[in-house]
Amino acid sequence: MSLDPNSLPDDVEELKKLIILEKNKILEYEEKLRLQRLKEAEHLDQIERLKIQLFGRKTEKWSQIEKDQGVLFNEIESSLQEDSPEPEEESLFTPVKSHTRKKTGRKPFPDYFPRIEMLHDISEIDKTCSCGHTLSRIGEEKSEKLDIIPAKVQVEVHVRPKYACKHCEGTSDETLPVVRIAPVPAQIAEKSMLSSGFLAYTITQKFADALPFYRQAGIFQRSGVEI
Repeated sequence: MSLDPNSLPDDVEELKKLIILEKNKILEYEEKLRLQRLKEAEHLDQIERLKIQLFGRKTEKWSQIEKDQGVLFNEIESSLQEDSPEPEEESLFTPVKSHTRKKTGRKPFPDYFPRIEMLHDISEIDKTCSCGHTLSRIGEEKSEKLDIIPAKVQVEVHVRPKYACKHCEGTSDETLPVVRIAPVPAQIAEKSMLSSGFLAYTITQKFADALPFYRQAGIFQRSGVEI
């Protein structure tokens, strides 16, 4: 349906109101469309899960698209496995006289992991011996536990100060702009509300970890982020 220019109001304010009204309608439609797509993707995923539960999945029945997707999602993992050398036998087993015995004990965490020391000390009263003297610290016991910090969502506020001369109001040199401001920082997607780091994170989750976008949207929604 085309819009007749003759039907538009001549008044500027009325025209602005009309534009805002139409813009709001478009935004409302886009939001409904986004939610509908999320629901459709979720329903398709549920259907696929039910099929697997009812009938199972046979390798010979996979379509070419499914095979290609499997290669895509496992490409990084496969390349890492190809590049990783097989562990040497002598590093896994300790030779003894009559047989080989597998090494026991937990593999230590990498040194480059940050450590946060949590001190569990006895009370000051318990540090006093029954003879009246203060106990001396003779050692300590340490144990390490692997912890994880969930992804933290933050908002980048980009501030670009604006400058102008209050003395001449920019009339001294007409070749220069009256108001000076730094250019907008380079972005992967122009006018996007998401930072470059956020986009890189979601793309990695999608293709390296095989986590669909609609599931990521659900994860962010639980953190109060609507995308």
